[in-house]
Amino acid sequence: MKRFVKFLLVLIIFTLIFVYTYAYVEPRADINSREEFNPETKIYYKDAVIVLTYHVLDPKILGPISLSPKLFEDQMEYLRYMGFHFITPYLLEKFMEGKEDVPPNAILITFDDGYESFYKFAFPILKRYKIPAINFVIVSMIGKKGAFPHLTWDEMKIMEKSGLIYFGSHSYDSHYLIRTGIFSKTPALVGRKFELFGYKESEAEYESRISFDLWYSKTLLERNLNITVDDFCFPYGAYNSKVLEIAKKVGYKVFYTTEKGINKATKSAYILIKRINAGNYKMTVKRLGNILSLYFSKNKSTVSIRPKRIINKSSFLSYHHQL
Repeated sequence: MKRFVKFLLVLIIFTLIFVYTYAYVEPRADINSREEFNPETKIYYKDAVIVLTYHVLDPKILGPISLSPKLFEDQMEYLRYMGFHFITPYLLEKFMEGKEDVPPNAILITFDDGYESFYKFAFPILKRYKIPAINFVIVSMIGKKGAFPHLTWDEMKIMEKSGLIYFGSHSYDSHYLIRTGIFSKTPALVGRKFELFGYKESEAEYESRISFDLWYSKTLLERNLNITVDDFCFPYGAYNSKVLEIAKKVGYKVFYTTEKGINKATKSAYILIKRINAGNYKMTVKRLGNILSLYFSKNKSTVSIRPKRIINKSSFLSYHHQL
């Protein structure tokens, strides 16, 4: 009998340890209050920024670049609850230049391609949680319909006026693959056109085409939205030294890639931003947490924080820049 009681006590103790450990590692995402923060929040990383990438939100069409609005909201709620500090692209730019500090656990939300689902589904969620974000728009596609309709100028103006949403260029019309040989294709920004009968775009023609595309997309965004556009996102994540040189000459300051990683201030001639793709239907809250932990586990701290809100309002307003 005594042995049985001892065994039972040991079993209960191990069960309690397991439950407590699991709850700490993977806290609940379905919290009751959207204003609540986890009191056990840690500083996962300092002096660095994680950038997440999304494309499409759709309640029915799910795939490698789309997820449901419900899952996206679960992710945002989870990140906020876990003490991540959502920052603006402007603050990221100043941080990368070494001119501003960022809060611990800094994170930026980005969307690519300028789909209308951003206005219909993402924008209401971002407003609800007061989360800033930037959308990189394929400017020639603005207002176009299709399987995934694109944003209109009016929708973009409404969102920009909210003070939460920023816009960057994803090229004017270079988001496609270009033929560079009889059997080869490459992203349009980094390849020289090849046509039948042996014609190939000259270096001067290539540079002229790229210069116009980067300049025109920036000009249209700035004139129509009355903003300053500093951010460019490479279609397919493809770039080369010539694209960087031309883009900087046109006036872009920050360049978003598809390279994975965490971003730290740099003295490089070009600010290249690494990103983590969180925008597919399989990216559950648990999986997102596990993936993020891979990038900051070496910088993990035991210092507790208990933020009162995501971002300081006065600081946010000072970082929101426009013409």
